[in-house]
Formats: sequence, structure tokens, C-alpha cells
Amino acid sequence: MNLEESLVKYKDLTLTIMKIVKEEEYEKLDEFFQQRQLVLDSINNINCSKEELRKFYFQYHIDELEKVISSEMEVKKEDLLKKIKENQKRKTAMNGYNNLQARAVFLSKEL
Repeated sequence: MNLEESLVKYKDLTLTIMKIVKEEEYEKLDEFFQQRQLVLDSINNINCSKEELRKFYFQYHIDELEKVISSEMEVKKEDLLKKIKENQKRKTAMNGYNNLQARAVFLSKEL
């Protein structure tokens, strides 16, 4: 595989990853990140000049895709952290409510 084909494949995999992140199908991400890493490894093994690599990198707008996917993943990460914190608060509230209920029943039996 030559440099241009590798970068096109890299771009396609990046677009697929972006789609998966938008659809919140996180269990599929690992497979596509591994494929993308393999493509990066193959690009590293290709003998080419930095200018040629840079030319294709900007020609296929990979730099922009990298920025977009990074920001999207950061937003999704923050959303997930908020959901986790909300669930922790709910769990704490439910535990407190259940403890209060158990004490109230115990106290009512003593009276």
C-alpha cells in the first residue's frame, strides 16, 4: 500500500470513528482504533519525504478531522462524566432514603 492509499484509509477510519462516537456505540471504538493504529504503523514504514506526507495530510484534510474528532470525544467524555456523577448522587440519595425508612420502622416498633 502506498502513502496516498494509506492516508485515504486513515481518513475513512477516522470518519467511521466519528460516526461511532456520534451514535454512542462505544463498544465498537476499540476495533477501529486498532485498525487506525495499524494504518499509522504502515505509514511509518513507508519511505517518503516529510513534504510528501504533509502534502497528502493537508490534501485530505486529515488535520481538520483530527481536531474535530478530538473535540467531539472530549464533549462526549464530559457528558458521560456528568451522567456518572448524577447516578452517584441518585444512588447516595436512595441509600439515605432507604436508611431513613429502616430507622423509622425500627423506631416505630419501640414506641
